[in-house]
Amino acid sequence: MTRIRQIRACFVLFFLLLSTFSAPSWASGMIRDSELEAGFEALSAPMANAAGIQDGIIIRIIIDPSYNAFVAGGRTVYLHSGLLLKARSAEEILGVIAHEIGHLAAEHVPLRSEAVQEAGLATALATVAAAAAAAAGSPDAALGLAIGGVDTGKRNYLKTSRRDESIADEWALQLLDKTGVSSFGLAEVMRRLSAQNALPTSRQSSYYSSHPGAGQRLATFNDHLSRNKDSIREISEQDMRLLQRLVSKLAAYVNPPRQTLTKPFNVVWPRSEAEQTPLAIEADTALYAKAIAYYQYGEMRAARDTIKTLLEDRPDDPWFMEFAGDIHLSSGMADKAASYYRAALAKRPADPLISLSLGRALISTNQPAQLADAVNVLESALKGEPDWGFIKRQLAIAYGRLGKLSHADILLAEEAVINGDKPRAVLLARRVLERTEIPVSLRSRASDILLSLDVPLIVE
Repeated sequence: MTRIRQIRACFVLFFLLLSTFSAPSWASGMIRDSELEAGFEALSAPMANAAGIQDGIIIRIIIDPSYNAFVAGGRTVYLHSGLLLKARSAEEILGVIAHEIGHLAAEHVPLRSEAVQEAGLATALATVAAAAAAAAGSPDAALGLAIGGVDTGKRNYLKTSRRDESIADEWALQLLDKTGVSSFGLAEVMRRLSAQNALPTSRQSSYYSSHPGAGQRLATFNDHLSRNKDSIREISEQDMRLLQRLVSKLAAYVNPPRQTLTKPFNVVWPRSEAEQTPLAIEADTALYAKAIAYYQYGEMRAARDTIKTLLEDRPDDPWFMEFAGDIHLSSGMADKAASYYRAALAKRPADPLISLSLGRALISTNQPAQLADAVNVLESALKGEPDWGFIKRQLAIAYGRLGKLSHADILLAEEAVINGDKPRAVLLARRVLERTEIPVSLRSRASDILLSLDVPLIVE
């Protein structure tokens, strides 16, 4: 191997090792569903309150088959669909959420960012040293320095990570105790992880595990269970029913429609640690999943008939109303869809996702009289989701059809900023500023966009 190839191989390996620090990949995307988010947030509210998070937490669901959950800042907990669909009890889901709330309560996100920066500093210094060694004609030394630098930074980071996970476990146990939920779900998770570990203990490295060993964590949870064995906790039937419906709905969206129709996902969980008899899924929940499968399959008539049956049984259910709107909008029945969305919004005032759907339906009617109403509900949606570019685009469409082009352009410019499209953002912001008679507020927003992008306000 020539010297150049040796140096190149050294740095390829270095960057492969460094990639272990990269953020979670959300390539599969995120599902935004008002019922799923509101349902899990409601179930998590007692634990969030017990942790001192007064405004509660925000739940977002990532479509990813892996069993995982994480926090990345603010008060948002991200749940993978794989976690929710592979869970074997309600206590397991609530236990994992309690663990993530523990990270938020202990403020691990900013602390972990500092640990990442420190690890990055170690690897950066190693890069400089490796480059110097390579330049001096010692590619073997460069390789050793690069690996050593990554190893040091990685160990420092993972040491902090393991400590954080232990603290979050302690928080989770406290929160579950305070809210009357058994920790047996968390213990079961650790038991499965322990069973999956094929390597003998002598070959396991404590440095390269981002969490404490599953066996260590299982011992902690088992000890807690043994000390609380006399207190039998059972999740309320209402919460169990809600969890069944949420997970069943998610499964209907994630799994192939034919699978849902022929072999539906059956959420059968034990009633409690002591009572292993599962709670049978309700007929309406199973029928709801079928309606979603028909919708996903493009069988709109069957979907409409099924949701009609559900609404006859539960006429005040806002989520059935919302889904009826989705079905009718996809069937080209915009007026009917708008009426369903209005009914849902009356039950869930100012809900940004329902407001967004209503705005889209009103635009789709192609009736000028409906456009002003579309602007109002979309402005309401934007207040609830100010950083969602899709809402800005829908609002821009409504303004554009009303002939308010400057309003439309500023919204599209803001959407371009969110999407990282600097040239388009600059083009649209300048187009707004070139117009002579525009509201001061729009001129200010356009100027702010250019200033934020370090672009001159005036082209010379």
